Amino acid sequence: MTTPAPTTGTSHDGAPSAPTPTILGASTRIPVDPALLSLARTQHGMLTTAQAAGFGLSAPMLVALVRAGVLRHPGRGLYAVEALVEHDARAWHRRLCVGALLLYPDAVLAGASAVLAHGIPVWGTPLGTPSILRPVSRVGGMSAFWVRPTRGDVVSTAWGPASDPATALVQHAVDHGIVTGVVSADAALREGMVTLERLTAQLSAVATWPHSSRAASMLRLVDGRRESVGESRCGVMLAMAGIAATPQVTITDARGSFVARVDFLVDGSMVVVEFDGKIKYATGDPEVLWHEKRREDRLRALGYVVVRVTWAQLERPGAVAAAVRSAIAAR
Repeated sequence: MTTPAPTTGTSHDGAPSAPTPTILGASTRIPVDPALLSLARTQHGMLTTAQAAGFGLSAPMLVALVRAGVLRHPGRGLYAVEALVEHDARAWHRRLCVGALLLYPDAVLAGASAVLAHGIPVWGTPLGTPSILRPVSRVGGMSAFWVRPTRGDVVSTAWGPASDPATALVQHAVDHGIVTGVVSADAALREGMVTLERLTAQLSAVATWPHSSRAASMLRLVDGRRESVGESRCGVMLAMAGIAATPQVTITDARGSFVARVDFLVDGSMVVVEFDGKIKYATGDPEVLWHEKRREDRLRALGYVVVRVTWAQLERPGAVAAAVRSAIAAR
């Protein structure tokens, strides 16, 4: 956004009038009250049509500002000041949630939007359209939001009113799938934000929904011992392939001395599965690499076979299960 020098006019008594702040866009100088921009800053860069009209911006002026790239128009009744918003998906999703609550004071964040509002990570989730609850009679969509009838408990979050964590996680799994649901539910369980009992209780609330079986499957697969997105995805792939594996197992030697805590140990075997996210190797620190090699050598010396799973394998259906079955057969 380019802001030119303010213009100065003349009042009716001949004295210079106060400068009029303007925003330059598409060769059109459009006066914008600085108080409106200040308001937008307090609203994460968002404005409603009604707010803009209250500061003198007519519908044609708003259209001109959108065409000039000064404003973004995500949906009916809502605008964003481009210079005040980030463009990554999660940040934009939050701003759309702010916009939903500006437009609809009775709205409650739901599904993935509520999961994010609670600080729970999401993976593999489209973030272009927030999900909200309102006192309406049926499910519906609009250009900027997906709207459902209000249900479940409502709690306060830093983003605004939202479904409680258990309800949000169940909605999230129904909306976006089993693996996506497990990733978020694992994280919430690990952090003590929800319990299996509470998740189970929420299944009845979605029993009549299309795809409610996704939430039931998610609940059978969750495990709060997993420590990352990669481990959650790996655990789901193993379980879906019929390979039972226990996460975060401590391995000791014959004297009972600690050797390693491994991501997974395949039940009834000496096969260890490690998710290799490469984060710990990113610095290239020789000491880190040496310790990891020594750790794996000690596991192998005890008779364990170590299968390392990469992000690339997680993207290939069957690749993880095939590698683990091969290791089991070899052992």
